[in-house]
Amino acid sequence: MEIERKQVDLTKVKESGLPVVWVIGGPGCGKGTQCDHLRAKYGYVHLAAGELLRHEVMSGSKRGLQLYKLMEMGELVPVEVVLDLLSEAMASKVTGSSGFLIDGYPLDLEEAEKFEKQVVPVTRIIHLDLSTDTMVDRLTRRGNFDDKPETVLKRVKLYEEKTVPVLEKYCNKTVKVDADRSAVDIYPDMLKALSGELETGGRPVV
Repeated sequence: MEIERKQVDLTKVKESGLPVVWVIGGPGCGKGTQCDHLRAKYGYVHLAAGELLRHEVMSGSKRGLQLYKLMEMGELVPVEVVLDLLSEAMASKVTGSSGFLIDGYPLDLEEAEKFEKQVVPVTRIIHLDLSTDTMVDRLTRRGNFDDKPETVLKRVKLYEEKTVPVLEKYCNKTVKVDADRSAVDIYPDMLKALSGELETGGRPVV
């Protein structure tokens, strides 16, 4: 199915020099919670790929209806369309922002490379590290409608096969944070990861 594409002017984003941080971790690692805390403290824009897709679907736009039909059939949304949505959000929110926290993207190396080529190079990656057993346990206990055992295992496997290679390729920009703790205990290390106090090959962000 052909999905409507939009031209996005990213001039302001490219010229802003604002830090762009990917927050990557397996299902159940608490990415959204930590990003919300960092957004509140530093004035970063928090963009979650899944939320952008849902918002577009709920908007009733032509593209939203096309995306709804695609997802209803169980098809994957094209990489370019997800990138369009991220680009539009970044361009619309760049003024007054301290930077961008991108959660749930990239899912694989293709998305990572296209983002860097079409938007801007990533400044830093925060990896919320969680064991497979803990991911499965957290999602199973959470009990959302889509957290059935077979679905959980599929999501974890997809993360390990597709997303972990992104962390390996960009290891010089990646800071690892132990996510096998409570959200309160993780947060101080998220601050250190963002400020450059934790070791990485990248430069300080704040």
